Amino acid sequence: MPRIIGDTALLSAFTPLEAFPSAALAVSGGPDSMALMYLAARWAALKGRERTCIAVLTADHGLRPESAAEAEFVAGEARKLGFAHATLAWTGEKPKAGIQAAAREARYRLMAAYCRQHGIACLVTAHTEDDQAETFLMRLRRGSGLDGLAAMAPVSERGGLPIVRPLLGLSKARLTAHLRSLGVPFVIDPSNSNTSFERVRLRHAMKALAAAGIARPALALSASRLGRGREALSAIAAEFLERHFRVTSLAQGQIGLEAFGELAPEIALRVLSRALAPIGGREEPPRLTKVERLLEELRTGKREAALGGCLVIAAAGVLGFYREPGRMSQARQPCQPGSTFIWDGRFALTIAPDLSGDLFVAPLGAQGWAICRKVLKEQGKSLQANRLAALASPALWQGQRLLSGPAAGFCDANHGATGSVPLRLQLAPCLSHFLIST
Repeated sequence: MPRIIGDTALLSAFTPLEAFPSAALAVSGGPDSMALMYLAARWAALKGRERTCIAVLTADHGLRPESAAEAEFVAGEARKLGFAHATLAWTGEKPKAGIQAAAREARYRLMAAYCRQHGIACLVTAHTEDDQAETFLMRLRRGSGLDGLAAMAPVSERGGLPIVRPLLGLSKARLTAHLRSLGVPFVIDPSNSNTSFERVRLRHAMKALAAAGIARPALALSASRLGRGREALSAIAAEFLERHFRVTSLAQGQIGLEAFGELAPEIALRVLSRALAPIGGREEPPRLTKVERLLEELRTGKREAALGGCLVIAAAGVLGFYREPGRMSQARQPCQPGSTFIWDGRFALTIAPDLSGDLFVAPLGAQGWAICRKVLKEQGKSLQANRLAALASPALWQGQRLLSGPAAGFCDANHGATGSVPLRLQLAPCLSHFLIST
């Protein structure tokens, strides 16, 4: 019997995956993800790829009694194809509301961690044409802008990990028919029929839309075409940031007000979003409605606003972006001597190996600033750092004792005799590209 999905269609669908030397497939056991796994095996054979460069990951959310057995089923099918398999368990207390969204976040978090730990270049998901159309309708219902309505891209990024979606041009029906033509079993998740979930309700509503002439392929095509517009506008915003966005060594962002004022609103919104997220120590920007409100305020003369963990201040011809010190209650981080880590999403830190005791990194804050100012004054020196940026900068503490405040040029005198620097800091990669040259 000829394949429902032939080699030509397969190679075209999997083109985005060619750029990555290794991949992890997210496979739940449902028809879409099982089709992804079998198609990936065929693609690897056609491209001469070793099966060892592809892993299969299954998230066991622990929400249904059958979940463990389903993960074992996927593991067995993966082994038949020559793929390594890992089951990732979502443990701990589960929320009573928004369970699907919470499960999705947990799934991505677990799989991203696995990919980082094993040096896997990307995560491949089984999102289909149907999922694209449903996502379009969900976001249309919420009044999303262009970025939201463009829905899912064939390749995107989540927490620095590329997410590849090769099946966006294929329908669930075609994928299921392909599995049946091969005699491949799959799992049916009863939650896919539970109308208490928004996506399931929209799936039913699409039947009425189809009867009115608004078919699933047309919705998915609209999302794809909007995606081209999103990419074009994002490229313009990225070019503007490349020329005009600068970041100091203390993670203070700057854009010239004159250049920013000349931007069309749609580009200005993207520029704000891309500046707010990393300065605010977050992976995702604030909601569009909030960024729209901020842009309106700035363009009607407001000089200071707070959004997304940032203070945005217009002064002296510059639009400044500062981490908001009062929004850093979760930034205290215990650490070990000799450790290196990213702190608050903004700084790459290294702790000296010759330290001991109860060490932690926390914002310098008003208490640390006062200590630095007092000690430096006693030494006949003055603080030269930008106070607002310095308050939100990392400092190394040992209990109540301040060991190091690099932003203020402070190092505890008792430690200075050892010759090592207690705390070294650099901007995190998301900001270092824009570092002001000195």
